[in-house]
Amino acid sequence: MNWEAVGAIGEIIGALSVLITLLFLSFQIRQNTTALQQQSSRESTSSLQQVSATMMHPEIAKAVSSAYAEADADLSIAQTAQLEHHCLAYLLVLQQDFLDWNKGIHPHAIWESRKPLIEAIFIAQRAREWWENVGKNYFTPDFQSLVASILTKEARDGGQYFKPLKTK
Repeated sequence: MNWEAVGAIGEIIGALSVLITLLFLSFQIRQNTTALQQQSSRESTSSLQQVSATMMHPEIAKAVSSAYAEADADLSIAQTAQLEHHCLAYLLVLQQDFLDWNKGIHPHAIWESRKPLIEAIFIAQRAREWWENVGKNYFTPDFQSLVASILTKEARDGGQYFKPLKTK
């Protein structure tokens, strides 16, 4: 065997090593992407649960549910502040979901399941007024555009969130 043959065998082994390394890295990247998506979904769900837990406080539940029970709810300043923070807390979590989805970190199916939550927040006329006058300034332009497209639609059930839940 001459040196040219040894060199050719070395080149083949080197090329195979590079190919195997690239395949391994591709597999690792795919696993990492899946892990990031799972982590993003868990964090989002956990954040939404924490926000929802605030509704267990009777005072907050009363203020927020008043805004959703009737289209022109007459809220005190304190109740308006509670409604604002309720909307803000939910929308900040949902904006992060939107941003993660845009980057490919958040699974498409999870993001699609979050859109109805945004629509539900804006059933209340007071929530819509808050967004237009104050709230939208706290959010990114892309998320503002998403919400603007939602607000072009009429609020479900004439702005009465609990209407479908009432028994006859």
